[in-house]
Formats: sequence, structure tokens, C-alpha cells
Amino acid sequence: MVAKRADTRYLRQVAYADPSGLAARASLYDFQQPYIDLKSEALALLAPLDGRVVGDIGCGDGRYIDALRFVGARVIGIDLSVGMLGGVSSPPALVAADSQALPLTNDSLDVVMMMHMLYHVPDPATAVAEAARALRPEGKLLVATNGRRHLAEMNELWLPLLDRTGLRVSLEDAGLVNPRVTADDAERFVSLHFQDPSVHWLRSSVIVTDPAPVVRHAASTTAAQAVGEQREDLMGELSDAITAQILRDGRFTITTEVAFLTATKA
Repeated sequence: MVAKRADTRYLRQVAYADPSGLAARASLYDFQQPYIDLKSEALALLAPLDGRVVGDIGCGDGRYIDALRFVGARVIGIDLSVGMLGGVSSPPALVAADSQALPLTNDSLDVVMMMHMLYHVPDPATAVAEAARALRPEGKLLVATNGRRHLAEMNELWLPLLDRTGLRVSLEDAGLVNPRVTADDAERFVSLHFQDPSVHWLRSSVIVTDPAPVVRHAASTTAAQAVGEQREDLMGELSDAITAQILRDGRFTITTEVAFLTATKA
């Protein structure tokens, strides 16, 4: 069974047809304690950026673009989905393209960012090779992906509910988090083309006293799409399971674990 999470047609037409699903998932992090500003963390790792040409590959709705431009970077935003690019405010240069075949000349970028997108690419190794091709010598790469414990507590409630339905869902699509490219996978791909890869871990927790933010996140995922007409019932059961934990503990605590991998082109 082909995973929807790496199906470019599904990504364009359903999961990322517009920015609404991404916004629903991102809203969960309003409850992160302590809050981690991923944009600030990225800028700090890539500094200095003034005057640098940055390719934000898989830029989505442009959530990093304004921050990059504020510090003086010249940004090219690239995404598979035209619908996602439509959500970029005050757009710089935007290109709808596949990260596996970038419409960029060799050695044309100073920095490449690939933020939470490699796990959607059918062949992530090719996407990393394309990033290396487009980067100038000594250019910097930043890749973001999820750790193995990212949102684990949500999955620990969700997966038993899914199992009871008897539905046949691809293992890569079953969970509430995309598992396709781990930090170890990303480091392996990057090491083929870059020197001195380094992983910077960002760990915190989301703490809620109401199931709604968690259910809103879950309902926007590919896992929820994959259950078809049982989606509403399963979301109700998930809400009930979270509510039970909140009544027991006074809160529902969810691990957040993100890996930022940096490297320099050899």
C-alpha cells in the first residue's frame, strides 16, 4: 500500500491543497511549555543571513519567510503546492516545484532550508542531493524533522482506537505524526553531500486542559483522512480518551521533540 504522506498528487490536492490543515496542526504549539520559537532557533543556527540568498524548500505558507527577510536575507520560496504558496503574505520570489528536481542553477544559493518536509518526499535522498547541487561551496543546509517521541502520547491514544476499526491503513499513514524520515535518516542522506553534520535537539511539552486543540490537530492529519467515514467517530473517541486523562491528572501532557540538522557543503 503506497503511503499518502509521500504521494505528490495527494499532497497537492488534499493534505496541502491550502494552508488550513497546516494552520490547524501548528495551533497545537500555542500550548507548548516552555514555548520554542522554531523561527528564532533556525535564524540563530544560520546566522549571519544579511544579503544571503536563501532557498526555503517546502516553504508551505511561508512561516519562515518573513523572519528571513527581516534579517536581510534574499529568499526564494519553493513548494510543491500552488495552494500553499497562495498563503504566503508579502511574497518574495515563489516557485511551485518538486524538491527532487529544483528549477535552480548549480551553486546559486548560500543557504537551503528544508523544514519539516523531507518526510513528504518520495525520494528524500534525491531532494538532499538537489539541495547540495543548488548550494554554493561552503553553503549551509538546515533540515528539520521530528524525533521518535514527538507527539508520542497522542499516538498512544490514537493507534489503539485505529486498531479496533479493523481498517487496513499504510503503516506510514496510520499515526498522527509522519514517521518516514527520522533524524538518523536525515543525517545519513546529508552526510553523502555535506561535511560536519550536526544535530540540535529541541525538546519541550504541549500541556492542555481541554481536548479541543489536540483533536483539531489530529483531525487535520493524513491519519484522520485515511479512516474515511469513521473519522468523526474516531475523533470523538480520541476526545473522550484525552478528557479521561485530564480528569485523572488535571492536564494532558504531550512530548514535542524536533531535530534541527545543520551541515556545510563540502
